Amino acid sequence: MLNLILLSIIMLGIAILGMSLFLFFKGRKFPNSKIGHNKKMREKGIECVFSQDFKARYSKDYKSPV
Repeated sequence: MLNLILLSIIMLGIAILGMSLFLFFKGRKFPNSKIGHNKKMREKGIECVFSQDFKARYSKDYKSPV
């Protein structure tokens, strides 16, 4: 039982190390998942709920898409 747990921990460590080295050496970064900062979301006109709320409260001309 202890051997299985140790083997699992070692395999998990190797997998995490492999993924981190891949990201480090390829120069890649994790995609930005925040709605307000994501370029593709902005291109589609999708905004953060907090930004929409702020615009609705402080702008008379703002019309909610909902």
